Amino acid sequence: MPGTAAPTTESTSTRPSSGRPREIKLDGKDPCQLLTAEQLPSLKIDRPGRPGNAPAFKAKDCSWTVTGADSRLAPVTSEGIEVWTGGKRTGQAEQTEPIATFPAISVTVPSDQDRCDVAVDVADGQYLLATFSVSPSFRDRFPKPCDGARQLAEAAMQNLVK
Repeated sequence: MPGTAAPTTESTSTRPSSGRPREIKLDGKDPCQLLTAEQLPSLKIDRPGRPGNAPAFKAKDCSWTVTGADSRLAPVTSEGIEVWTGGKRTGQAEQTEPIATFPAISVTVPSDQDRCDVAVDVADGQYLLATFSVSPSFRDRFPKPCDGARQLAEAAMQNLVK
């Protein structure tokens, strides 16, 4: 596609087909720039993102915290989405509808019903991780955690596929 900075590479995956329409490399992506200012109100976010680190994923992340909820995006480049489906990471991974035609999973932990992660398989050894959590006393004001994480991932993917 025009304007894409990453060169086209042939897949070296051992899987016959990833299900991805193409690869979107996340190397060097600023997680706080994955959402536009125009997208924030529809996600019930009323302030800029705060850069941080996600050491468990060896990644930088960005969080948007509002009263009662937290949204977080992390472009993970240290491992592929298969760590979730292969049991290397804790959580119950389930296939969900693709996001921007890219394969996606939701990950929940039974002990934390107020948080959900959605991972989008964007390239070999890389995925976009969207996390949404809500405080129990604010559940009626925000989407269910997996719905919130999916909305966050969808918004970021709108910008990544451009």
